[in-house]
Amino acid sequence: MYYGLRVKVKIFSLYRDIVGLPEVEIDVEKCSAKEVLLKLTGIYPKLRETFRNVSPIVFINGEPADLETDKGLEICTEVAIAPPASGGSSNIKVGFFSSDIEVSLDSIIMDSIRKEVGAIAIFIGVVKGEINGKEVVELIYEAYEPYATKILERIAQEELKRHDLYSVQILHRLGNAKPGQKTLVIAVSARSRKEAIEALSTILERVKSEVPVYKLEKRVDGEYWVVGDGNRYKRSTNV
Repeated sequence: MYYGLRVKVKIFSLYRDIVGLPEVEIDVEKCSAKEVLLKLTGIYPKLRETFRNVSPIVFINGEPADLETDKGLEICTEVAIAPPASGGSSNIKVGFFSSDIEVSLDSIIMDSIRKEVGAIAIFIGVVKGEINGKEVVELIYEAYEPYATKILERIAQEELKRHDLYSVQILHRLGNAKPGQKTLVIAVSARSRKEAIEALSTILERVKSEVPVYKLEKRVDGEYWVVGDGNRYKRSTNV
């Protein structure tokens, strides 16, 4: 006997063409975006390749659901999958990565390519091995993710429109990082190198000044909180 959930999934646009139906019923253990997509691609394998090219939005109870988490909702009144709206934020990718995830530049470049694109500009920030003549052991980054993510999205949206870009990707590290490891990756694609380079510079400065990411710098001479425009405050010894 099956004790999961049976849900109706409304399907829109090019996904509906593949499935051949405007609505299907599926059984899931819990009502989450991740499981809904897993079940659908199992039943309709052609969706998997389409999802790689056009990332879907899953709506649960009328709200966009997080594709990265497997957290499910107990009440599943309505589920739908749809591609990003025309003119929407499908060309934007922002978020945070941890020390156990390697950011793939090949993947970033592939996500940036469009037939109209003539230039992709990428900034990669790395941990310095020495600050003020002192050896750096590691950096620790922390942030209040929901708030920080919203600011990253706002910056990406605004600069995408201002510079007439085709895509913006902003990925920031959280957690521990050793010298030489990536801390921040920003990629923009545009019609020309001038647009791409100018936009990249603007986005970088905005990320550094507007996004509330906090950094603890561990050096051989002690630990320092880095606040504002590179100001350092030695960590209290009673921590």
